[in-house]
Amino acid sequence: MDNISPKKQKYIDQAISVFKQEGLRLSLDEIADKMGIVKKTLYNHFESKDDLLRECIQSLITELRNEIEVMNDDRFNAVEGMRKGFEEMSKFFYALSPVFFHDIKKLYPEIAMAEHHASIELFRDKIVENLNKGIKDQSYRQDMDVVLMSQYFIYSVFGFFINRVINSNEFSARNYFPTVLEYNLRALVSEKGLKLL
Repeated sequence: MDNISPKKQKYIDQAISVFKQEGLRLSLDEIADKMGIVKKTLYNHFESKDDLLRECIQSLITELRNEIEVMNDDRFNAVEGMRKGFEEMSKFFYALSPVFFHDIKKLYPEIAMAEHHASIELFRDKIVENLNKGIKDQSYRQDMDVVLMSQYFIYSVFGFFINRVINSNEFSARNYFPTVLEYNLRALVSEKGLKLL
């Protein structure tokens, strides 16, 4: 993704907008039409619809990575960073429609699985950093098992989110992430951290 030209990135961003609204069942002709370009233009930059989709998903992963970097930003204590990271994640997933998630799971299971693992690793690394930061600044409990809690967060956030929010749309991504975080933060914080809540 590092060497993508501005023009190619523009097409990726436009395709992402189309996929968010329409899902992934469109043909390359339909995608190009909705982007206001001809299919040949897409073929000048992407080998196939699958290639375009992979590039779009990689771009989304990069966007998510950049947004949750705030979780460990030095301007915030660990509790504030965790909240801000979850707020960004909430906005990110809210912007992706259930149709997008449904289509990627059904039509492109191998891409969905690979990107799911990449997202989980990214999230786990950021959570571990945040938990260690909070232990160091004493806003989190000193006796916390960081590995266990980071795994718990992964399953709590991604497992439940995928099963309930994406599959049944029973809960909104906008409400889900902050609610789960606030519930879990109460178990993580120290006396000092409780005051920060």
